[in-house]
This record gives sequence, C-alpha cells and structure tokens, in this order.
Amino acid sequence: MRNANLIIFNKPYINDEAIENTIRYIYHLDNPHKFYYGTYPPSPENAISLFHQVREVFPQNTCDQQVQHFVISFGGVKDIRLINEFTNQIASLFSQSYPVCFALHDDEKHLHTHFVVSTTSYIPGTAPLTSKVLNHFFLPLMEQAAAVYQFSLKKVIKNV
Repeated sequence: MRNANLIIFNKPYINDEAIENTIRYIYHLDNPHKFYYGTYPPSPENAISLFHQVREVFPQNTCDQQVQHFVISFGGVKDIRLINEFTNQIASLFSQSYPVCFALHDDEKHLHTHFVVSTTSYIPGTAPLTSKVLNHFFLPLMEQAAAVYQFSLKKVIKNV
C-alpha cells in the first residue's frame, strides 16, 4: 500500500471572492497538470464562470459556502501518470453532480493535488455540497483508493 493524505480544509469559503481566489490559487503553478470538468476551452476563467453560473441558475441548490477545497498529498509517490489517473477518478465522482476542477502541484516535498468543487449542483433538487455531504463522498473514495490504486488514504482536517 502507498500512503497518502486526504487533507480537508476546514474553512468557510463564503466571501464574494471565494470561487475566484480558490480556483486561481490551485492554478498558480506553471505546469501542464491542470484539469477542468465541464468547461471549454479549459481555463481558470471558464471554471470560475461555470461555478458562478451554476449558483445563479440553481439558487435552490446553494448554501453560503461556495466551494469545497481539499488536497490529496502523495507521500513518496512520484508516478505522475498514476496520480493523474487516480485524481481524475476522484473528480469524476464529484462531476456527476457538481462542477469540479483540480491541479497537481509539484512545488513541495510531496506531489499533491488540489480539488475545488462547487457546493452548488447543476442537477435540480440536489443538496448543496456541505461538509456533511462531502464526507459521504469520502468513504467510497477511500475504498476505491485502496482497492484499485493501492493508496491508503488518511483523512486529515486542516483548520485554516
């Protein structure tokens, strides 16, 4: 098993700039490992626009928190192809109901991928992605990490 940390940022992303600031932060590095679901052409600006549009079109699916931000840090794993395959699977779980974008960072000791997920679903009547709903995604994610990719994910809450 490979060790990895699932780091959840316990921060209220509720201000008017939460979407822009978080998406721009995860894309600040100049590397090719930036991924977007549901936007074309792929760019931070189009992701930001999509997140805002979904909030406007589906106000009944919103909450004060505008995004969820979490990271998976990959210990000593250096296989970028494996990491990108695994993180794409994670994004595909969320993208079935919520806009999501993610980026691999290589600026620290361990490779790590940042995820930004809109708390507003584009499916009518779907609950906002509150912390409680987010936690329901993590159990199958952790099971898939172990069974398919041999990652032992340890959940870490980081107060910011």
